[in-house]
Amino acid sequence: MNFKRKLATISASIMLLAPIFTTIITAPVASAATFTSSELNTIRSFQNRYSSLDQTAYSKNNIYTITPNLTEPFSAGQISQNYIDSQLAWINYYRALFGLPSVTASKTENQNAQVAAAVMAAIGANPFQSQHGLPNESKPSYISESDWETAVDLTKNSNLNFNILNQSAGDVITDFLTDRNNLTGGDTGHRAWILSPWLYTTGIGAAYGANGYRYSVQRVLNLTDVMKTATKSTITYPSEGVFPIELLSGGNIYWSFYLANDQIKSTPTITITDLDTGQKTTATNVHNYSSGFYGNFSTIITYKPGNISLVSGHQYQVNINGIYSYSFKLFNQVAANQPSLNTSTKKSSANVQKQVEEIANSKSSTPAEKDVKIKSALLLKAEEISDSLMKNRITNTTIFGRSYQDDKNFYNLGKNQWFRDFYRVSNPLISAGILDSDDNMLDKQIYTSPYANLQTKTYAYLKPQTSYAYGQSIIIGGITWYYLGPNQWVQKIPSKNPA
Repeated sequence: MNFKRKLATISASIMLLAPIFTTIITAPVASAATFTSSELNTIRSFQNRYSSLDQTAYSKNNIYTITPNLTEPFSAGQISQNYIDSQLAWINYYRALFGLPSVTASKTENQNAQVAAAVMAAIGANPFQSQHGLPNESKPSYISESDWETAVDLTKNSNLNFNILNQSAGDVITDFLTDRNNLTGGDTGHRAWILSPWLYTTGIGAAYGANGYRYSVQRVLNLTDVMKTATKSTITYPSEGVFPIELLSGGNIYWSFYLANDQIKSTPTITITDLDTGQKTTATNVHNYSSGFYGNFSTIITYKPGNISLVSGHQYQVNINGIYSYSFKLFNQVAANQPSLNTSTKKSSANVQKQVEEIANSKSSTPAEKDVKIKSALLLKAEEISDSLMKNRITNTTIFGRSYQDDKNFYNLGKNQWFRDFYRVSNPLISAGILDSDDNMLDKQIYTSPYANLQTKTYAYLKPQTSYAYGQSIIIGGITWYYLGPNQWVQKIPSKNPA
C-alpha cells in the first residue's frame, strides 16, 4: 500500500483568523422546491437528533474530572466523560449528514489526545503557528520524553483547535467542519479529516493554558483505519439530498468536492443554480488541493459559491464541469426556525415527461428559464425513481440480503438493487440526479443490469440531446452506472486521460 497519504499534513484551526466573506442567506419566498415524504422524514430525523445534542459551554471550571498540572511534576489530567461523549455525538451527527458511518473513541486514544493537549497548554504553544508535530517548540525539562513523543505524534495526526472562548464540545467540531477559520486558507483540511471515509476511531483531549487558550485535540489519522476500505467514494459539501442551511451561513465557508480513489488534477469551472428562482452563479476561488491528501482523499477541490442566494426550502444544482453534478435542498436544523416546506403531490413519470415536453415547446420562456424548469421537473422524476427503490429496501446493515454468486459477493438491497463489493459494510446511498445524453463519456446503450453476467441483450439507446432522470448510481470496476428505471442502466466510462 502506498503510505504517502498517511503522512499528509493537517492544518491548524485558529479561531481569531477569519477573513470576511459572506454568502447571502435570504428569507424564503413563494417559489420553493418540492420535498418528498422521504426527504421530510430525513429532515425531521436530523432536526430531532440536532436538538438532542449537548450545548453545554465548557470552561476550565467544568471541563475536567482531574485538573492537569502544567508545571513540575507534569500530569495531563483528565477531561470529563460528558465532554468526550458530547464531542463524539457531534462528530457522528455531522458524519450522518454526509451518509458516513459513526466513529468511536477509545480510552487509549483519549488519554494520548489529552497528553497532547496538556503539553501544548503547558508550553503555551503559539496559537498563530502550525503546531502539528510541535515543529517550533522545545521540550521543557519537567515533561518526560514519553509524554513529549506522544504529543509530537498526536499533533501530527490530529485536528487542532485553539480558542479563548468557552465553547461547547460541539462548537469545536463545527469549527472543523465549516473550516472557516483555517490557518492555511481554503484547503478544508479539517473538514476532510472529519468526513474521511477511512475514519473509524478517534481520540479527544482538551486543556487550558495560562495564556487563556483552550487547546483541543481530535485524532483523525490512524494507521489501522487507513488499511481499511473507504466507506464512501464521493463526498460533497453541501452534501447531496437535504442539507442544513446553518452550515453554509456566515463568512469564509468554502464548499468542497472530495473523491476517495480517483484523482482529478485540473481546476474545473463550477456553477451553482437555484432551481426554484433560476439564479445561476459561477464559483470563485476554485482550488485543487489534491496533493495534500487531507482525509486520505485522492481529489480535494474547494471553492466559494459566488453571490448565490441561499434559501431554506430551495433546491440547488452544483455542476463541476466535466466531472460531477448533483443537487441538494436546504432545511433548518433548528426545527423552530424551519419555514414551511412544500410537500410533493404524487406524479407519475409519464406526467413529468409530458411536463418536460411542454416546457421545451413553450414560447413564453427564455432558453435559460426552460433549462431551469426542465431540470427541476426531471429531478422530481429522479426522486420518484429513488423513492420507488426505497420502498422495499432491505435495511439490515449487518447482512442486508447477502448472497453468493459466481465466486463474488452480491448484496440484494431490494428489487432491482444488486450491489457487489466484498468490503461493503453498510447500504450504499441512493443518489438521484440528471444525465445529459450528449455527455461524451456516457455510453448511449441501455443495459438491463450493470453486471455483464446478469445482462440480457437490448437494442434500447439514449436519445440525443435529451436529459434523463436517474434514481441510483453505483460504481463497478471504476465505471459509474446509473439506474433509469426497472432493467434500465447506463454506464459512464471514465476518460483514459483523467483531468
